[in-house]
Amino acid sequence: MNKYETISKINGVKNMKTLDNIINYILYGKLKHITRFSLVGIANTLIDFLMFTLFHGFIGLNYIASQILGYSFGIANSFVLNKKWTFARNNSNKKTGRELFQFIIVNLTSLLITLIAMNFLVKSLSINVYISKVLVTFIAQITNFLAYKLWVFNDISEEKSSSTISEDSLL
Repeated sequence: MNKYETISKINGVKNMKTLDNIINYILYGKLKHITRFSLVGIANTLIDFLMFTLFHGFIGLNYIASQILGYSFGIANSFVLNKKWTFARNNSNKKTGRELFQFIIVNLTSLLITLIAMNFLVKSLSINVYISKVLVTFIAQITNFLAYKLWVFNDISEEKSSSTISEDSLL
């Protein structure tokens, strides 16, 4: 092995370590929650869109009923993956039933917001139902992340809770 091959091999190892460090930072560091939420969200969105398309495009249900059904399948997946992976805690004092109740409240609120927004986009602005679906999905994702992080999967008891929220606590 000549000098250039050795340097190239060393740089390749350094690049792999750098990539490994970046991946670890994103998945396990300060960006852990937002990254995991995004990955779970992609899976939920795929399930939601698949079920929406199945019910609306193939079965022929109207878009409101299809939105409710698609969203329901997506949130069922969301609860399991967000509880077990995104916001997982080893020694949670919070009961699963309470988390599920809060999760349902957040998602019913989010569903209501998406239904109103989707109806407005489709009927008032004559935007294609699928484009409307994409737009309301972004609204739901922002709302849901903040509510899950700060309320549903937050293990801070009422007496310990603080009224200030740092930027790091949101990620």
